[in-house]
Amino acid sequence: MLPESTTKEFSILSYLDQNSDATQRQLSEHVGVSLGTINILLKRMVKKGLLKFERLQPNSVKYFLTPAGIANKLERTYGYIVRTYRELMAYQQMIVSLVHTLQKKYPKRRICFYGPKDEMYFIIEGMVNSSLVEAEISPEDSEQNFLHDVSKNEIVVLVWRTEDEEKLAHRGYTCENLLKVLA
Repeated sequence: MLPESTTKEFSILSYLDQNSDATQRQLSEHVGVSLGTINILLKRMVKKGLLKFERLQPNSVKYFLTPAGIANKLERTYGYIVRTYRELMAYQQMIVSLVHTLQKKYPKRRICFYGPKDEMYFIIEGMVNSSLVEAEISPEDSEQNFLHDVSKNEIVVLVWRTEDEEKLAHRGYTCENLLKVLA
């Protein structure tokens, strides 16, 4: 986990990269800190060489990312992507392990993932398509076909939303909530 000031600096760099004419007040609102804190952070970042500023009027300043500021922002972004990717891979391994456990527990049943076409759906779809798991994935919008084409005794349904778990369990399906199991 990054220190809070590092996170705020990154937020400032990102905002200024997209909004070079931003005021300290806008930065304060974006980052969620007081004007005084923004002022201190900006001075620190100028001192570090991440930002430079140009005085437009006596009470108006424009901030620019320096080459070091751009490099710093890219380095932090790369670090975030790597950490996120590693975490995603760890969760995928946990899901694969869960599917294998369920396949042993219910050897005569199919495993099916079921839920809305959100981020989790697309992560799971990638796992199914790449054969990381032997399972099916059924989008929530195909509920009618899904519920009528499959016998309750032939399938174990993995969901990631409590409302889907409750709805399908109420109808007699064997359900596991991925997020509960992964937690």
